Amino acid sequence: MEVAAPDQPPYEDPSHAAPRRGTVGEDVLRVHELIGTDDPRPRCGAGKGETVDEWLRAVNCPDCR
Repeated sequence: MEVAAPDQPPYEDPSHAAPRRGTVGEDVLRVHELIGTDDPRPRCGAGKGETVDEWLRAVNCPDCR
């Protein structure tokens, strides 16, 4: 991480961003890893066309791990 001037926010390299996680549809217990920063689909392909809610929880989907 580079040091920024006091009046500027610190530079954050997007390749070091934390993975996005979320649940799909009505199933709020299974947490999936989401594909990317602009793509809210689960890595495993679950719930095609259903809404995705992003969470700060550990991934527990065996197909996304």
